[in-house]
Parts: sequence; structure tokens; C-alpha cells
Amino acid sequence: MKNTIILLVLTILFSCSGKEKNVPQNLMNEDQMVNFLFDINIINSSRAFRNRSELNYYNIKDSLLFKKHKIDSVIFSESNFYYASNPKLYLRIYSKLETKLKLLKDSLSKDLEVHTKKRVDSLNKIN
Repeated sequence: MKNTIILLVLTILFSCSGKEKNVPQNLMNEDQMVNFLFDINIINSSRAFRNRSELNYYNIKDSLLFKKHKIDSVIFSESNFYYASNPKLYLRIYSKLETKLKLLKDSLSKDLEVHTKKRVDSLNKIN
């Protein structure tokens, strides 16, 4: 019985220390991941949409995105792998990302509504 308890304690200690070894040295924290994934989503969405505006993100290269966030592709890849290996953390990151994207969408929708109302009001003044 005593040996079983010692074995159980040792197993727990070694399994806990094993998890620490899997953490990348330059792990992006959750907020950094959310911000990076947010930018990726905005850029990728823009790449799928061609417009005539100067404000198109179509030509932004991934290297500029890494530079903006002060990381490289290896740091992102290792961080992404780490979080993907921990579903609760990954879900929390994507939950935060979803919230951030929804806030942006709501803000843009509100702005569009205001500008559309102004345009309609100005047209009504002309008539």
C-alpha cells in the first residue's frame, strides 16, 4: 500500500513536469494569439474581396503581420500547436476572437447605418 502511494505521487510529479517541457520557450500568450488571429482573419477576408478602395489589405504580406506582432512563423506555429493540443485553452482563444470579430462587425454595421441615414437625409433635403 505504501509503495502504491509513493508510485502514485511519483507518477503525478513526473506527469506534471512532462507537461512543462511541452510548453514552447517563446509561447504567445492568449491575448497575443487572439490579436494575431484577428489580423489574420481580417487580412484573409480582405484577400477574398476585391474593391477599388486604397484601403484594401489584399497586398499585405504575412511577413508584415509577423513583424507587427514581433514574432516569427516558428513562434506562431509552436504556439498554435501548443494551444491546439490544449482544447480548453484553444476554445477560450477562439471564443475571445469571436467576440472581438463580433464587436468589429457591430461597430461597422452601426457606422454603415449612420452613414446611410445621413445620405438618405441629404437626398431628402434635395427633393
